[in-house]
Amino acid sequence: MKRFGRILMVVVVLGACFCAPAMADVEINKLNEVFDSFTIGGEINVFYRYDKAPWFGSKTAWGQSSTNYGETFSRIRFTAAKDLGWTTLSGQFAPFYAETIGKDFYAVYDNESQVGLDQAWLKFAHIAGSPLDLTLGRQNLEIEKMFIMGGGDDQGTANWLYLRNSFPMAARLDGDFGALKGTVFYAEVGDYVKDWTDLFAGGTENNINTAGLNLHFDLNEKSYFYGGVFHKDEPPASEGGVGNEDNTTAFDIGLDVTVFGLQLEGEYVKQTGDTGVVGDIDRDANAYFASATYSFEIPLAPYLRAMYASFSGDDPNTADNEEYDPMFIGFGNWNRWIIGELVGEAHLPNSNKNDLVLEAGFSPKVPMTISLMYIIHKLEEKGTLVYGPVSSDDWAQEWNLFVDWPLSEHLFTHFGVGYTTPGDAATELLGSDDDAFFTQLWLNFSF
Repeated sequence: MKRFGRILMVVVVLGACFCAPAMADVEINKLNEVFDSFTIGGEINVFYRYDKAPWFGSKTAWGQSSTNYGETFSRIRFTAAKDLGWTTLSGQFAPFYAETIGKDFYAVYDNESQVGLDQAWLKFAHIAGSPLDLTLGRQNLEIEKMFIMGGGDDQGTANWLYLRNSFPMAARLDGDFGALKGTVFYAEVGDYVKDWTDLFAGGTENNINTAGLNLHFDLNEKSYFYGGVFHKDEPPASEGGVGNEDNTTAFDIGLDVTVFGLQLEGEYVKQTGDTGVVGDIDRDANAYFASATYSFEIPLAPYLRAMYASFSGDDPNTADNEEYDPMFIGFGNWNRWIIGELVGEAHLPNSNKNDLVLEAGFSPKVPMTISLMYIIHKLEEKGTLVYGPVSSDDWAQEWNLFVDWPLSEHLFTHFGVGYTTPGDAATELLGSDDDAFFTQLWLNFSF
C-alpha cells in the first residue's frame, strides 16, 4: 500500500506539472494580470491557562502540583486562483509560528517554539467540466465529523493551540454528484502522535502513511448519512515507528438527522489489523458515539445536548487486542472528541474510555454563547495494563463552563473554567485525591 501510494502520487504530480503552463516571475503590481484572484489572510492566537492539581495532587513531570503557562499560534495564508479553461487551478501557501511560554500542564513542552508549514497545495477544480476536484500537497483531510480523519502532522509545540491539522503530502480526489458525494485520498503523515501518551513516552512516530474512501449521501437539506474505510500503516521501530510493524483498518458508518429542532448524530467504527505486539496479535476494536441536541426557537436560543462516546480497551482475558486506535481523530468543538478540558486533555486518550456528556447552553447576546457541561469519565476496561489494572472503572467527574464571544468579524474571545473530582480508579493509580481546577483565556485575531 505504501509503495503503491507513493508511485501514484509521483505520477499524478508529474502529470499535473507537465500539463500546466510555465510561468515566469511577475511584478507584484501585475498579479491581477496573472491570477483571477489573489488573497492574503491569517490569524494570531494567544492563550493562557492556570491549573490547580491537574493530576489530582500528584506532581507533574516538572515537579509541580499546579501550573500556569501561555501559548501563541500565528499563521499567514497566500491563496491564488486561475481559470485555465479545462480546470480552475487554485493554490495556497501558509507558514505558521507556534510557541509554548513556560511549562505546559501536559508536562511536554517547556519554553519551546516552532516554525513550519500549515498549508502548501494545488487544487484542480471541476477537471474537464466534470464534478471531480483533485488536491495535491500539504493539506487538511478533515473527513465528515473527524471521528477518524481530522489531524495530521504533529505541531511540535503549543499542545492546546493545536491548530495545524494538515498532512505533509497528500493526494485527495473529491466528487460531487448531487446527493451523492465521495472522497478518496492517500497521505504521508510525517511526525505522528497517536495520543498524548506517545508524547509522554518520548516523542512522535515517523514514516507513516494512510489512505481512505468516504461516501456521503444527503437525504435532504438537514439529514445525511456516510460511511467509509480507512487504513493506516505504521512501520517498525527500525524505520521510525514504535515496536513492531503496526497497521489499522477502520470501517465506519454514521448519520446526522434533524427533525423539528432535534438533531440526532451517531457513528460506529470497527477496527481490524495487526497491533504490532510481539506474537502477531490481531486488532479487534471499536468505537462509537451517539448525540442528541434540541434547540429551542425562543429568545436566548437555549439548547440541550446529551452525548455518549465509547472507545474500546484491551480485554486481558482474550487473545485479540481490543484497544481502539484513535488514528487521526480531530477537534470539532468543546468536548467533542477531546472530551474534558482536564481529563481529555491530559489523562485519558481516545482509547479504553467511556464518556457521558450532558450540556446546556444559551446566547444571552448574539453571537455570544455560554455553555455548561457535566462529564462522567469511566474506563472501558479496568483490567487492561494501560491503566492498571485497577479495582474500579470510575475515573472522574468534570464540570466545564465556556463563554465564546466573537466581539467582531476579526476578534474572537473564549473564557473557560472547570472543576474535576477524581474517581476511585484515578485515586488508585495516582495515589492522590485532590480536586482539580482550571481557568483559561483564548484570544483569536483573524484578518
